[in-house]
Amino acid sequence: MKRLFGMLFAVMVACLCAACGAPPEPYTKTAVIMDTVVTIEAEDGEREQAVDEGMAYLQKIDALASQNAGSDLELLRLSAGNGQWVAISPEVFEMLEMSQEWAEKTDGAFDVTVGPVVWLWGIGTEYAKVPSEAELAEARSHVGWQKLELDKSATSARLTEAGMRIHLGAIAKGYAIDGLCAIFKKHGVKNGLVSLGGSSMYAFGKSPKRKPWRIGIRHPRSDDAKEYLAVAPLTDAALSSSGDYERYFEQDGVRYHHIFDPVTGRPADTGVLGVTVIATGGHAGTLTDILTTTLFVMGEEKGKAFLKTCGADASALFIMQEGDTFHFCAATSGDAPAMQDVLTDVAESAQWEAE
Repeated sequence: MKRLFGMLFAVMVACLCAACGAPPEPYTKTAVIMDTVVTIEAEDGEREQAVDEGMAYLQKIDALASQNAGSDLELLRLSAGNGQWVAISPEVFEMLEMSQEWAEKTDGAFDVTVGPVVWLWGIGTEYAKVPSEAELAEARSHVGWQKLELDKSATSARLTEAGMRIHLGAIAKGYAIDGLCAIFKKHGVKNGLVSLGGSSMYAFGKSPKRKPWRIGIRHPRSDDAKEYLAVAPLTDAALSSSGDYERYFEQDGVRYHHIFDPVTGRPADTGVLGVTVIATGGHAGTLTDILTTTLFVMGEEKGKAFLKTCGADASALFIMQEGDTFHFCAATSGDAPAMQDVLTDVAESAQWEAE
């Protein structure tokens, strides 16, 4: 009898919660994938299936975009310069195809053939170093998006010169975000959050508090990853951030970070500490991921001019520093709102530059 009353009480509580509109408990999973901590959270729809399938999908993309033995990228590296086409997965082909489109648009500021340079510097690994001029010149000679050829009919690719290699670090997370969006849509999830290390995110609908998701813009010079310069309230939008604070090492008072200028083969040095991009619509994850790297490499002035004419609907924030003050400079394209109208809770140490 007690068990029966207990069951009836539980049913009554559930009915009351449904009647008063209380949101269900989100289903969340966290794991280390793509060399970062990822979290997938879904509140409604077939939430458990969406999250579980999403985690499996991330592991798949992680494996496809890796340099591990037998991977598409490793097979391309090993065959570089021998003239042979390499059959690759549809996912890697799509990433390469989009990368080539943006390489042409950006005149090479975005270039996934920068792999030899990334490998040489080793930033983020125990082998990080400042290479010699001779080493740098050798690595740079193997970079060039025009040397990557694609055959769509055969889903194949080839690198035309020996010594070349692909690095998908500037697109893989964003591409994965778009795949997760498709999975959530398939399972009817309208409210949830996907975070890939905090640098690539997508906010679905509203948070459990029934308000837009609050995404922090990280303080680029704080040791506390949870200290923010501003907050971006997001609903059904992607956000990506790139900065010289993510992966770096210091030598002789100089900070060497992981965002490389494909032309110089060195960490981009434009005075920008970080770039955040927000976008909505199809391929928003890929778009924001590509644009953060592109705009960081271009710098504020060139980046602002490029964004306004690139044909995308996106909002961008550039972060610079002068003394103890951080300067915010914004740019938009298409129908995207201005960052000044999006960000809230701007820190006292940050100020907007006059347009």
